[in-house]
Amino acid sequence: MNSNFKLTVNFTSISSAMALAVVLPFFAHAEQAGKTIMSRGDVVATDSSNASQRDLKRRSPIYNVDVVNTGESSQAQLRMQDGALIALKAQTQLKIEEYSQGSAEGGSVVMELISGGLRTITGEIKGDKNNYKLKTPVGSIGIRGTHYEVEWKNNELFLAVWDGTIELDMSGATGAEGPVLLGKGGDFSFAKVSESGSVTSLLKPPSELSSLSSSVSSSAQSNDTEEQGTTVASAELDPAEQPTPILEGSFAQVANDVSQNEFINEQELDSLGTADIGELISERTGSTDYTVLESINANSSLGAVSAINMQMTVNFDRGTVEQGALSFQDSGGEWFAAFNGLITTEGMDLGVNFASHGNNLANGTIRSRFIDGLEKLSGDFNLREIDNTSVTARGDFLLGQP
Repeated sequence: MNSNFKLTVNFTSISSAMALAVVLPFFAHAEQAGKTIMSRGDVVATDSSNASQRDLKRRSPIYNVDVVNTGESSQAQLRMQDGALIALKAQTQLKIEEYSQGSAEGGSVVMELISGGLRTITGEIKGDKNNYKLKTPVGSIGIRGTHYEVEWKNNELFLAVWDGTIELDMSGATGAEGPVLLGKGGDFSFAKVSESGSVTSLLKPPSELSSLSSSVSSSAQSNDTEEQGTTVASAELDPAEQPTPILEGSFAQVANDVSQNEFINEQELDSLGTADIGELISERTGSTDYTVLESINANSSLGAVSAINMQMTVNFDRGTVEQGALSFQDSGGEWFAAFNGLITTEGMDLGVNFASHGNNLANGTIRSRFIDGLEKLSGDFNLREIDNTSVTARGDFLLGQP
């Protein structure tokens, strides 16, 4: 009886060892290239060496054998081992062939944008196009320390360089014009490139570039347009992540008349923070209330303001600003704004989903970022009446924890 029992235990141990042997080679041979700092919707990594798949969530590692896919109305932000930040747009496929740091040559990056688009602020691996290569369907991109955006859409490559310089090498494309420099070291910063390699310079960012937000809301109001200085998009939160309503009385009905969606404003990746802040955010858990208004500088086109209140609830597990509210008085009545959003690595993508001034509807923007580690929030706001845009209120604030 004992021998049979021992045989069973040994057999189980051998089976477990065999099972582990199937899993361990991936971790033993694949080098970690970075980690996921934000994942919204359907984000999956496929191991190109064995076709195994895994869902990417916050803090999930990224390896140099991964093909990262974002689904429809999905997005992800990655922090690579050299400090680079990569924001993947919806329906994007990015293959990470090599991402190594610490060599005498300064490291090496080889990635391939198979479909979709990304925006990135590059890290320490830069300065020589041989150190950094992003392959695209029409050629490869080298960098000299930069912040740029690229998207493959309708068989055309769209490029925008926000800082630094990129070099697009199209030596393999039929009819290509040769290497093209964009950015500070080039003749232009925005371009589109045909499948054959023909380059068209643009005077402004290509309108075809997709938003970094999850999806554009079909019910977005015509008031929220570039003409008024705001770009509004909807980030479709999971039902479990919908913010708790903070509107009461007649305000709630007015808010429902304005929109049935929670709006998230797209912001530039320029606000993305340092590695230290990114690490703090990735390691923080739970929900934190920022309710102590340590300082505020507010003014209105109608004169002095008073009775100022502001608060935000940040859920680090979900990566969301679940609810926020701002209110104050001027001679025209009470300004009120309700907002929510997503956490970035330093700041936040915030969207005002309802605002009013007295009995009049309003709109505007609220921006915020972490300071003093994650202890405080610093930011600013800009509000205006919809029907009378000359009536405005703006200011900056510093929020702390109780």
